[in-house]
Amino acid sequence: MPNRSFLAIASATFFAFAFFSVSSVDVLGQTAPPEDQAGRTQYFPDTTDGIHLEMVFNYNVAHPKIEKGKVDMVWGSNYATQPRGVYNTSYIPYSVDNFTNTVAWYQTNHPDWLEYLCDQKTLAFEFGTTTLAPLDFANPAVRAYQWANWVDAPLAQGFGGIAVDTMSLTNDWQRCGHFDSGNQWVQQYTGQSDDPTFRHDVLDWEMDTYEHVHHYSETATMQVNVSYAFGESNADNLRLMTTTDLLFDERGFTNWGTASQNVSTPTQWEGIMAALKYVESKGLCYMTNGEEPQPTKKITQAERLWVLANYLLVKNHCTYVYLTGTTDGQQDYGSLYIFPEYSIPIGHPTGPMTKKQGVWERCFSGGLALVNPYNKTATVTLPPGDYTDVNGNPAGPTVTMTHQTGLILLRQ
Repeated sequence: MPNRSFLAIASATFFAFAFFSVSSVDVLGQTAPPEDQAGRTQYFPDTTDGIHLEMVFNYNVAHPKIEKGKVDMVWGSNYATQPRGVYNTSYIPYSVDNFTNTVAWYQTNHPDWLEYLCDQKTLAFEFGTTTLAPLDFANPAVRAYQWANWVDAPLAQGFGGIAVDTMSLTNDWQRCGHFDSGNQWVQQYTGQSDDPTFRHDVLDWEMDTYEHVHHYSETATMQVNVSYAFGESNADNLRLMTTTDLLFDERGFTNWGTASQNVSTPTQWEGIMAALKYVESKGLCYMTNGEEPQPTKKITQAERLWVLANYLLVKNHCTYVYLTGTTDGQQDYGSLYIFPEYSIPIGHPTGPMTKKQGVWERCFSGGLALVNPYNKTATVTLPPGDYTDVNGNPAGPTVTMTHQTGLILLRQ
């Protein structure tokens, strides 16, 4: 784990080169949330130089020693303290029980903890499964159970923090209510996706859990899997994205690896960047997930450069990336994949990202990151100097970037 005082100095120095100029009040033209949280970014591995990985799960890794020197952090690790030098987090779902007890166990022991659809008969299962118990996370008893078993227990084992999955402002699984201990129906929500009470309960759970983690110890951290929800209020989005120490954006700039839509549209790209501008202005850490629709080994270099160039545009002292694909409809998470571009000597940022000649550019001590998120081709005159692409081919003095592409050039 990096030295705390060094990271504090690095953080203070870096934010002179924040990736965007920052407005403290207005993002996307709306009012930002009033609460400011004190993140614990000093405990995460330092990412000032180069490209740094947060591996998504490691359940297919035969031995954690193979991660050493390759991975900075693991989201949802199977190992609390191995290998040395890797920051491990423990996975926690907020709305279902993924791994402790069955639906039948809850029906027998805590039937009042289960959430139902508005027909008052069907459990509000998520993601098409009928084996994961949907829990009433607004219930203080449920939260206490989650914290004792899924927060305190792994932190006591030596995990650096917890990784909270799939938080959302929308009631996508049509939760409606539960039966109390007297078997009387208690309606909590409308069953519709747009539900103010549901949003309130999600934000409340996140805040309470964040405070619980920080009260557990002086070093424990929390990460949340949250992507900006277009259509929801900006204030609620930003509150959900910043009540954490690290924001894990599973959508990233590849739209969750959606086939034929695995590049952000120009409007989406600008919205995501504006939200990240606010997140990092609060001193929080960030992970951009690069999920593609094909198997990982078939991810093209152009696709890799799109993800990595965007990552470099927003990179600060604790920003991470990981690239995986999809095989037979299943995410290729849990395995270690190393691409040659991860080791390019790009160095550290020497300034913020800026828009020039129809693209976004950011200079590094070892090169240049360029992103064209728009729907038209742009020809860019490079800054003075000699450059090569990541394959060693000479580049410049001008480069042509087709629509929605990324490019990384190295100084010679």
